[in-house]
Amino acid sequence: MMARLSSARPLVNKVLLLTVLVLGFCAPTARAQLFLEEGKVVLAVSGSERVNKHIVVNNTSSEPINVKVYWEDFEYLSPYDGAKKFTPAGTSKNSASGIVSFFPQTFQLPAFGKQQIDYSVSTPEDMSEGHYGVLFFEKAGDPIKTDAGISIVTRVGCLFFIEPKEKNKTAVIENMALNGSTLVGRFSNQGNVIMIPRTTYNVMDKEGLVADRGEVKKHYVPPGVSASWEVPLPKTLGQGEYTLLVNADLDEGDAVVKEMQLIKDAAGKLSIENVRD
Repeated sequence: MMARLSSARPLVNKVLLLTVLVLGFCAPTARAQLFLEEGKVVLAVSGSERVNKHIVVNNTSSEPINVKVYWEDFEYLSPYDGAKKFTPAGTSKNSASGIVSFFPQTFQLPAFGKQQIDYSVSTPEDMSEGHYGVLFFEKAGDPIKTDAGISIVTRVGCLFFIEPKEKNKTAVIENMALNGSTLVGRFSNQGNVIMIPRTTYNVMDKEGLVADRGEVKKHYVPPGVSASWEVPLPKTLGQGEYTLLVNADLDEGDAVVKEMQLIKDAAGKLSIENVRD
């Protein structure tokens, strides 16, 4: 859940608009609750294809809710740790707003009721890259006001990842270096879809025994973008030679692997040699 504060009214009114964004689950701060049964749609499509599906939204409260449905684009922001920027439909480079239609756009949810939203995806003939966006469901009408004069507008959103069946998931792990006892590097997305690699590392001694292992913080990397990562190596490593293996799992059987020799000398200084794919 993310909270966004903005000056939605003139400062003289001393009222802030608090927008609670919830992707796939309810906002606990609101009295009227919306719940999506699906928080993310992932479609692998061909060119000139039409896909018809639906999303179900629930009212978990005892009050009826008027709901409006609308599209926004989103982009992952540097350092690509999952933070997003939401923009009007059609403004981002890889917006899916032009290929997705949905109905209804307004409706009333009865107390503890549910509503099916039908959507259709019509892909361009040249489906050569990923298209992305979010379908928002927002409580219509006047926002809820707190005693402090803060207005709360609740909306839930379903992320859309519409990508070609023939994905180009070319990526490299590069710029490997040591910063003290921390290994740093970059994951560079050279493909045509967003990549969310699950990157792990293993440090093995000369006997092949694991001296350390772990997982790198997850990144959300758009096409043409690189994200930095780091691995804190244990200070308890003894003098000697080690093999360090970094593996970025890209799903669907795809992975990027980098292997190198790690040497710790008698003075406790680490160095990297023989970096290879």
